[in-house]
Amino acid sequence: MATIWDVAKLAGVSKSTVSRVMNNGSVSEEARKAVLDAIKKLNYQPSCFAKNIRTQKSMTIAFMIPDASNFFYTEMFKAIEQVAYEREYMVILCDTQNSTEAELAYAEKLLQRRIDGLIYCTYKMDKQAQDYFVSLSRKLPVVFTDYSFRIYDDISLVATEGYTSSRNATRFLYHKGCRHIAYINFPRDVQVTNPRYEGYLKGLEDCGLVPDPNLTYFPPSERTMSARDMGFNGAKHILSSGVKVDAIMAAADPIAMGAIKYLKFQGIKIPEQIKVIGFDNNGVCEIIDPTLTTIAQPISQIGTTAAQILFNKIGGNASEERVLFEGELIQRDST
Repeated sequence: MATIWDVAKLAGVSKSTVSRVMNNGSVSEEARKAVLDAIKKLNYQPSCFAKNIRTQKSMTIAFMIPDASNFFYTEMFKAIEQVAYEREYMVILCDTQNSTEAELAYAEKLLQRRIDGLIYCTYKMDKQAQDYFVSLSRKLPVVFTDYSFRIYDDISLVATEGYTSSRNATRFLYHKGCRHIAYINFPRDVQVTNPRYEGYLKGLEDCGLVPDPNLTYFPPSERTMSARDMGFNGAKHILSSGVKVDAIMAAADPIAMGAIKYLKFQGIKIPEQIKVIGFDNNGVCEIIDPTLTTIAQPISQIGTTAAQILFNKIGGNASEERVLFEGELIQRDST
């Protein structure tokens, strides 16, 4: 592998001249051409480590997520990575499996690697992690992507407001003739979906329906349980209780897909007997059978916007930015 010394020798110049050419410094056109020709001939690749020392940048950001099995984060990661790639940055993906301990441990390891910024997603609003990452954002460029962090005025936030869209989705089901609308949520310690659930409750009130605790399911707080399993178990729990159900809303698409799996297993017709609505609009919604009606978040736009704001902060923009999107109901076969 060629070194900068090899380039300098072949070009007949000093090492410092090669360095100036690589950094667009002031050199003669003759010297610049000789260096560039030598670089091409030797297929010289500059040392990233040396560049990092010079720029005081690691050229690395991190994307911390609570559940890699959720396709929402897969789509978001692709958008973030594209923005990072255009800036010659690498993205470290950290799957915390919904564990506060893992979030904090990852953060310490990332700081040891001297990352230049962090995009932080969580299912929880754990007080310890909440205080830690908000405090961290005072020292390191951080962008939050959970609506629950709207309570802070002095952070950068990119998220979807879930209350209004969930309220409207409940009213949509009512106008479809549904009067027994169930809701399958994440565990109670997952607070980021609370506005969605509150919107569902308000939607019931709008329609003159009284919330029935038998129509709501909160899974146990088990990190090993996937969102699809939560949906399957939730639908099983609600229907096994004997309560009448003509619609199921879910806090996320994987939960809705798990519920659909159970309904099909029981031979229940969708949407004729029970209608189903998810939340997120990840790419699988158009593939499953039946295709899933869902409240769409602009997933790629969230990822792109969060990354752009992060790189603005890395570049020295000290101002905090807040971008909130509205959910949109996408009607498909499940309703």
